[in-house]
Amino acid sequence: MIYQYCAICGSKLKKQRNNLACTKCGFVNYRNPRPTVTGLVLYKNKLLLTKRARIPFKGWWDLPGGFVERGENAEEAILRELEEETGLKIKIKNFFGIYSGTFPSSFESFDILSIVYFAQGSGEPLRALDDVSQSKWFAKKEIPSKIAFDSNQKIIKDFLNFWK
Repeated sequence: MIYQYCAICGSKLKKQRNNLACTKCGFVNYRNPRPTVTGLVLYKNKLLLTKRARIPFKGWWDLPGGFVERGENAEEAILRELEEETGLKIKIKNFFGIYSGTFPSSFESFDILSIVYFAQGSGEPLRALDDVSQSKWFAKKEIPSKIAFDSNQKIIKDFLNFWK
C-alpha cells in the first residue's frame, strides 16, 4: 500500500473494496488503472520492438509505448512515445484494441489499461532513445519469447493471429 494517511485530513486510511478510504472525512483514494498506449508498428512485414533500458524488465523486448500524459489524448501519446523512444514519426492506421495488465514495481504494482494502435513504419533509421537500449524490426518467426509486461504478451499473441 502506497498511502497510509488521508491527503485531506491526515487520518488513517482503510481498505474499502479495491480503494483506500478515510474513516474520518470520507475521502476515497481511487486506485484506478493508469492509461497507457502501445504501438504495433510494421514496416516491410516486420514488427518494431524496443529493448528496455530500465526496470521493470530491463533488457527484455517490449512494444513501443508508454503512459498517456496529462492533457494529451491517446493518439498524441502514441505519436510522442514512438518519437521519444525510436525517433520515428509514424502514421496511425487503425485502432487495434484495449488491453488490461499490471505494471510491476518493488514499491507497489498497479493496473494499466493500454490503448493499442496499428501503425505503418517508414524507412527512417531506428534509434534507441529515452528508456530504450535498442530498437529492431522482427519478422513474424523471429519474435522473441521474453516480452515485457503481461499486457504486451497478450497483445502480441492476438496480433500474431491477425498478422499475415
